[in-house]
Amino acid sequence: MSPSTDSRLAADLLIRGGYVVTVDQGDRSFFGDVAIANSTIVAVGANLNVEAKETIDARGCAVMPGFVNCHMHETLDRGVFEDLPFTTWLNDFALPKDTAHLPEHIRASALLNQAEMILNGTTTFIDIFRFPDEAAAVAEISGLRAIFSPQLIDDPVGPGESFESSLAFIERWKDRVPDRIQAWFGPHAMYSCTEPTLRKVGKVARELGVGIHIHLAETPFEVQWVAERSGGKTPAEHLDNLIGLDSDVLAAHCIEMTASDMDLLARTGVGAAHCPTSNAKLGNGIAKVVEMQSRGVKVGLGTDSNMTNNNLDMFEELRMASLVQKQQLRDPAVMSSAQSLRLATQGSADALGLGHLVGSIEVGKRADVIVVDLSAPHTRPIVDFGRTNIVEQLVWSANGADVRDTIVDGKVLMRDRQIKTLRINDLAGQVDGPLVDLLKRANVLEKRFAD
Repeated sequence: MSPSTDSRLAADLLIRGGYVVTVDQGDRSFFGDVAIANSTIVAVGANLNVEAKETIDARGCAVMPGFVNCHMHETLDRGVFEDLPFTTWLNDFALPKDTAHLPEHIRASALLNQAEMILNGTTTFIDIFRFPDEAAAVAEISGLRAIFSPQLIDDPVGPGESFESSLAFIERWKDRVPDRIQAWFGPHAMYSCTEPTLRKVGKVARELGVGIHIHLAETPFEVQWVAERSGGKTPAEHLDNLIGLDSDVLAAHCIEMTASDMDLLARTGVGAAHCPTSNAKLGNGIAKVVEMQSRGVKVGLGTDSNMTNNNLDMFEELRMASLVQKQQLRDPAVMSSAQSLRLATQGSADALGLGHLVGSIEVGKRADVIVVDLSAPHTRPIVDFGRTNIVEQLVWSANGADVRDTIVDGKVLMRDRQIKTLRINDLAGQVDGPLVDLLKRANVLEKRFAD
């Protein structure tokens, strides 16, 4: 909607002359402007009559909603535990490493991960991992919109947080940055949390009005493990018995789902986080995303950690999501360009329960917007004949390095590829040393890197 032509609209920030990809209900795209006042989008349209304190010239660029990463772990160990059998990777490296973490390792991880997300155009993310106070403190500075769900693990003791530490974190952070940072419970999985703990999580989360994030139906092992202990129930069915599935639950992966499981998620409003690259790398199969969506499940897109992806580039992830569905269903027409882009923006926002605030460029929504440079050879040619092929170029050709500007809540976090909120001038000193220290503490450095 454009402001009246007889008066100029006052705004703090005007993004002028770009190709606006709204991802609204009509999937409108057009050459035009986006006006922002305080933290909110106040006008969207062509040739807006706006007087702004600051203007961003977006000619030659796409202007689109920031990406919403609905499942990731802020980890430090990218490129360390590669090409290993799954049980070796998990038991000999991942669990000892997770147990060895200190708060300073998570601080370094959060700095690395949040800088990468700003550079790649992610404006909202949910993290499930260790020492959440450290990661949340970085988000307070970085300006990203974030949900932190401490990764609670009962069995084995050591590589995760406890119910008590999770609850203490939630109480500290629940209202600290209420417009931008949320604190949830994060039970890791049904096989790593006891039934009494899961019941307690469900009860207390509802009392506090916070969400629950959990890995669900990720592997055949999990399906068999749950069936043996629940009288043949599926993971989704048993989790429903334990915590009561509802729209405040976000389930990651959801690969091993029956038709009735999908209907259960749709009926209860559970969000499903699809992580195609991580699933492929770990050999864990392909989630039935097209079928879940057809049954009404709210599906979003996540990168998982930099240990199993290995980057946080949502352009790559949405492309992978489309490719694996086309391959699985042997149908090149499924998961269109517009649908893939929606999965990584509005779809993820809906899965997180934030769809009324972010995920599209619409008047009244929070101003979480990115500007994507389309001038590089790999994003050309562009056709403008009735409609353009810009959405197709974004989905199939662009990458995170094409993001020029990143804006959250109307605040510019990155301008012309320069991050304004975080200091990352010495990544070798800021993250390489902490990683080596972490691997030494876990007694896996020599095992992995000795000649």
